Amino acid sequence: MEIITQLDGDEMRIALRGRLDAAWSNSVNKSLQDTVHSGCHRIALDLSQVDYLSSAGIRVLVVLAKNLNGIGGTLRLVDPSPTVSEVLKLVGFQQLLDTFKTPVPAPQAGPVVKAVPVAKTVKLAGSDFDVYTLDGAAEQQGSVIGQGLINHPVSLAVPEHTWVIGHGMLGVSGNAERAGELLAVDGLAISLPGDDPQHPDWLQQEGELVPEVSLLHGLSATGPFRYLLRFGVTPEMPPLRLSELAQAALEICGSDTVSWVIVAETAHLIGAALQVSPLPPGDELFAFPAVRDRLLFTAEPAYTEETCLIVGVIARNPSLPLATQVRPIATDSAVQMHVHACIVPFSPVRKGFIELPESLDHLMDNQIVRGVLHLLNDDREGVGAGESYLRRGALWCAPVYFNGEVSA
Repeated sequence: MEIITQLDGDEMRIALRGRLDAAWSNSVNKSLQDTVHSGCHRIALDLSQVDYLSSAGIRVLVVLAKNLNGIGGTLRLVDPSPTVSEVLKLVGFQQLLDTFKTPVPAPQAGPVVKAVPVAKTVKLAGSDFDVYTLDGAAEQQGSVIGQGLINHPVSLAVPEHTWVIGHGMLGVSGNAERAGELLAVDGLAISLPGDDPQHPDWLQQEGELVPEVSLLHGLSATGPFRYLLRFGVTPEMPPLRLSELAQAALEICGSDTVSWVIVAETAHLIGAALQVSPLPPGDELFAFPAVRDRLLFTAEPAYTEETCLIVGVIARNPSLPLATQVRPIATDSAVQMHVHACIVPFSPVRKGFIELPESLDHLMDNQIVRGVLHLLNDDREGVGAGESYLRRGALWCAPVYFNGEVSA
């Protein structure tokens, strides 16, 4: 089997030559999935020189069609050979494609459908972003939980328009041994249990069941997002540093303190994660050399070519109480952050305008969480691993205001 690819605008044309059978289906499937992974969501598949198509080959085409449909992409079959055309006709493959292309009829009466915002291309932090204004007046109200670790966790529900990060556990139980790295947003809560860090756990909203978390130390905020920023919108765009994305969010919001949620395809991530519960608190938690058994630190780029969810806050010259919860994004930088990320197996992020709840649902399709990290910039001279890079994705952001009181 010969595979020839050629990019034509934003459509990738892929010509196959030979037999698409069990012997070649894995190779062809990998090539097609790599194309989607590279950011090409429109594919034209030239089958004019494919002289045999088995059930294994049909499965490759069905999986590709379903994946592209799920992210708003398109698949065109170009000039299938008579043999292939007959097989596709017998299995009803064209009907599958037509089903994907057929829009759902609009209801004759009912609630008014919310208009989709129009994107504007804006240069922020030196890069081009497609910017959608969701609510030009949207703001969030934040709370700081504990200046240090607290012995009595604060229970928080995580419905729509709510996010939480810090050290804590799922649910409202007082099982402090399970406390670890935690992030939650819009009905999805994910934690790295302190008593079992090899198995990240999560709760997702189902019907009227809204996830709750118990937080020992961290941040929470409520309110809608003001903007949606899309980055890496074309395959040739290079990955962006996390600090570049932070600067872009600060610029577009025109605020010194901004909350953000990102769903993105990773180039790599840099961070750390507690491998034990932070309780009972004490000065010995980070003592050397025992800290090596208590803290996972990415001494080199990790989680390459995966998909991640990032939640947190970025602030320029923050004041108390927020200042107790953030750290400089780089040495001597006025911009500081507290950001957590969870990582799942690679799944392409749909292009264009997308809603956060649907994006979170898609993120958990595989029901697998690879890990949870507190992201940081390892800028140690000569030996540091640098910072996280993201290839493409969606960034929701809004100004956030933290009150002057610290929850206990």
